[in-house]
Amino acid sequence: MSERPEVSVVVVTWRDREHVLACLASLREHAGVPYEVIVVDDASGDGTPEAVREQFPEAIVAAKPYNEGLVAGRNIGVPLARGRFILMLDSDTEVKPGAIETMLAAFAREPKLGLVGPKLIGAQGELQPSCRRYPPFLAPVQRRGPYAKINDNPPSHQRHLMQDFDHAHERAVVWVSGAAQMWRAELAAILGPYDRWVSSYGGEDLDWCLRVWEAGYRVHYVPDAVVVHHWQAVTRQNLFGRKAWRAFRDWYYLQYKHRALRGSPVIADAVR
Repeated sequence: MSERPEVSVVVVTWRDREHVLACLASLREHAGVPYEVIVVDDASGDGTPEAVREQFPEAIVAAKPYNEGLVAGRNIGVPLARGRFILMLDSDTEVKPGAIETMLAAFAREPKLGLVGPKLIGAQGELQPSCRRYPPFLAPVQRRGPYAKINDNPPSHQRHLMQDFDHAHERAVVWVSGAAQMWRAELAAILGPYDRWVSSYGGEDLDWCLRVWEAGYRVHYVPDAVVVHHWQAVTRQNLFGRKAWRAFRDWYYLQYKHRALRGSPVIADAVR
């Protein structure tokens, strides 16, 4: 077996072949450190596994026979990883030069740092705010229905999305977007698998970050590392569809699950 890679990149994909290939191409060009890539195809049926094997023969491909969602895919990918760090990437992301090295450098500076998230930008270079404070309890209610017609950006939402933050310097945050999260590989044994009660549309990234804090580690936003994210608002395409209701359920499940962390001094500097 080859030398242990520094980073294991795990990409879970479903019917997104062209984005996956672009993601892997960006890694090949810009990774900058020894890495391996694990692609978990969630029964796409669009030729993704074959295309990845042909164009990126170095990749590990786990082709699932049936669709189970993002969380199940990540739980398949993580046990295959050999790296010292794990980088979870959505299939519609592309790493920019220096991004991976910059995230690794943050861990070297901070021994208790467990997880970092980079700055996310859109295809045209526009900022995608991707770091958050603790989630407000009433956010789903305020962001949908009659409340949203009165004010779709209430003060609690502004604070949660850190709209008062310039997104230009590194700092502790409660959570970062799951589109790109790098974490210490030993956390897999400490935290266990991703929570199967959480859907693909409502909070697996929030849950994982809160579990990192609860385990005694820290979460940081590292804007000097940049990742392009071709983001699609899945749940907001239909505000009252099945996916939106699943996200609503997940939100309150996580509020209950992590209720002891709300107001805890453990995350005091992340909510300042």
